[in-house]
Amino acid sequence: MTFDAILKELKKKIYHPVYFFQGDEPYYIDVLSDFIEKNVLDESEKEFNQTVLYGKDVDMATILSYAKCFPMMSNYQVIIIKEAQDIRNLIKKADKDGKDVKDDFLAYVENPLKSTLLVFCYKYGKIDARTKLAKLLDKS
Repeated sequence: MTFDAILKELKKKIYHPVYFFQGDEPYYIDVLSDFIEKNVLDESEKEFNQTVLYGKDVDMATILSYAKCFPMMSNYQVIIIKEAQDIRNLIKKADKDGKDVKDDFLAYVENPLKSTLLVFCYKYGKIDARTKLAKLLDKS
């Protein structure tokens, strides 16, 4: 989808469970993620239902644990991962326990929680279009 199409849907309050914004131009990624951060939830809902994480500080297992929670007194829960290109095991196959986190993430993308908006801000590049993750994100 194009930047304009995504923004148009967001303004109409048409939300998708997973957003993976990527590219060399961080301006558009920031505009979309800021719009989601400021407009999906009202101020009273944000305290319990909005989480902003940074790629350097989290791994995929932590992100998935947040994503699988249900919102509290709200229709939606918003999780924004800024600087997603720095997530430790987004591309790596397994975490330190040997568990295949990437497959867990693929399973989540195939069947996401409808009440969660999971937003990845992957700046200054794109994930390899030949990977299973990229194909799944394009499809969904």
